[in-house]
Amino acid sequence: MTCPLCRSRAGFLVSGEKRRYCRCSRCGLIFVPSEYFISKDEEKEHYLKHENSLDNEGYVRMFQEKIEVIKKACPGVRSVLDYGCGYAPVLKTLLTQEGYSVRGYDPFFFPETDLSAVFDLVISTETFEHFKEPGQEIARIVSLITPAGYLAVMTRFYPEENRLPHLDKFSKWYYKRDPTHIAFYGRDTFDWIANAFGLQTVVNNETDFIVLKKKPDVF
Repeated sequence: MTCPLCRSRAGFLVSGEKRRYCRCSRCGLIFVPSEYFISKDEEKEHYLKHENSLDNEGYVRMFQEKIEVIKKACPGVRSVLDYGCGYAPVLKTLLTQEGYSVRGYDPFFFPETDLSAVFDLVISTETFEHFKEPGQEIARIVSLITPAGYLAVMTRFYPEENRLPHLDKFSKWYYKRDPTHIAFYGRDTFDWIANAFGLQTVVNNETDFIVLKKKPDVF
């Protein structure tokens, strides 16, 4: 099995939810093989069930907390791309209210967004876990960031022990039960991403949010 992030060989990790999970020993990505992917129509229908709106106080509060981190950790940001904004781009609205110039892109709901520009910050919330080809997607994202710009990613890190997956906790982990969640990241995975794509870590809560800064002369 080939890792869709670093293209190294990966091995079987565990089964569950009527599918298999594999792990790459090089970058640490845990992923679902492509034969278990649901169809695009099923995927879109699943996303439309999400209660993502400005009326959802918990959802808004989660974003506001992340925005406060960005304001402190990412000085000088003016232009922002919300990559994978979903059908109701709440984060785009909240960032606009903070004075940022924001575009939203989503392959299902806003595929027409002009991505010929570059942005001071690309933020991707609850999107990385949906990537079928994370290596290609992250390369594309990094190419959209200005020199010395930022990438902010919100996704749940898989449970670990001694920097290895905790198999018992992973087997019971709620986050992998979503049929559209097919790629899972640990601390070593983001270390590999930073090294491979010319980024450096600015903030990492090692739970669900990481901010990386683009090094000069990258892509």
